[in-house]
Amino acid sequence: MKRFLVALSVVLLALLLVSSTRPAKAASPTITLLTPLPTTLAVGESYTIDILIESDEPFQNAISLPDAFFPGRGVHFHGGDVATNATSAVLHMTVTGKNSTADLPGGVAPLALHVGVRYAGGILFAERWDFNVTVP
Repeated sequence: MKRFLVALSVVLLALLLVSSTRPAKAASPTITLLTPLPTTLAVGESYTIDILIESDEPFQNAISLPDAFFPGRGVHFHGGDVATNATSAVLHMTVTGKNSTADLPGGVAPLALHVGVRYAGGILFAERWDFNVTVP
């Protein structure tokens, strides 16, 4: 009888735990470029790329970071941008034409823009856009 009561208690506890837990709502942010990526910049010309992040669930942080195949050659990124504890944000990345890209392969500076959104529990969503910029 004692074993039966223990087994019944375990089954009831399991049923209680299963019925009381709700499935977690899956976070799925929308990451959208608000401005087109630049293709040509003059020496000294700056261009700001705006990125909109929207989410149904609050995110811990959203970050945009640059990547360059030839860092410091042809173009210069002005750091990254961060937003914290929000459901929407607009991140900004500024790129400036530094010097001619004529001596680089194909005459362009290959660049990439990375955007990541992190949620509680370490859930991460990321987007990447590759593009080329010519500086005459």
